[in-house]
Amino acid sequence: MTEFPSQHTAEILPGEPHLAAQAGLKEWHRIVANLDWNNLPDLLADNVVFRNPAALEPYHGKATMVAILRAVFSVLQDFTYLRHFGNSSGYVLEFSARVGDEMLFGVDLVEFDQAGKITDFMVMMRPASVVLNLAAEAGKRLAAN
Repeated sequence: MTEFPSQHTAEILPGEPHLAAQAGLKEWHRIVANLDWNNLPDLLADNVVFRNPAALEPYHGKATMVAILRAVFSVLQDFTYLRHFGNSSGYVLEFSARVGDEMLFGVDLVEFDQAGKITDFMVMMRPASVVLNLAAEAGKRLAAN
């Protein structure tokens, strides 16, 4: 049987996110609800890292993250956050959406700094067939802009 390295208990940081992260989450929800991408840069750290399910390598910087999210959300329909879970520095946000007639489920893993700015944002989604359709359509829209 293959053994996988386990996380040591001392490295697990349970608990409620710090107040700045909580405020950052509120602002994130406001931005998403209003599709207010023009104000998203104010919520992002200068060196923000964005990881999406369509690419292995992360993207860096505010402008890139805003452009990708603008394109992705122009494709998604009925985007809804379902639940969230927190630790000391961030959140896991479970969501659902549609791409055409197909359902999509996923999570956003969001880390905040002490100023409440997003420093790391990872998106994980399923099923793969819908993720590929989303990536293709968002890619076309990015290329057109």
